[in-house]
Amino acid sequence: MSDSAAEVPLTVLLYTEEQRGSLLVESQVIGMLSDVSGADKLIAIHDSYNHITFLYRIDHGTNNLDAVAITDQDPAAFDGRHSVTINHTGYRLGTPASAIRLLRGKTRWIQDKGSVLSVLLRNAASRHTGFATRQIQRERVRHIPEGVPIEPLPRG
Repeated sequence: MSDSAAEVPLTVLLYTEEQRGSLLVESQVIGMLSDVSGADKLIAIHDSYNHITFLYRIDHGTNNLDAVAITDQDPAAFDGRHSVTINHTGYRLGTPASAIRLLRGKTRWIQDKGSVLSVLLRNAASRHTGFATRQIQRERVRHIPEGVPIEPLPRG
């Protein structure tokens, strides 16, 4: 048996409502960030359609992932040994497996559109890594409709 099974990326399905329609998009979990105290934990997920890695706060109560920033960290740095400083706060970069544990077994999540738009606007305006402090107020999606098509992660 080869080691190729170890190379299969860990993924989640993100429910998005966008120009292409409502979809569950398979997205690669890159890793997690945790501040020194362990109180602030973020998950890094790569959007293969836009080629952006978003940092999300997890809202288990509504099944929403709230984007707070974009990161350009090399996915290999998410190994549990590297760290990064954002807004003067140090964060340890955790493995994809530790990020999956933060999701508590849930594989389908709602990507909060208002938070994604806020992060994209902030990034376009400032062009540096940092957290979006404001969120565009939009009605929050709380349930994924039945029968939504799934867009698989591009393989190859």
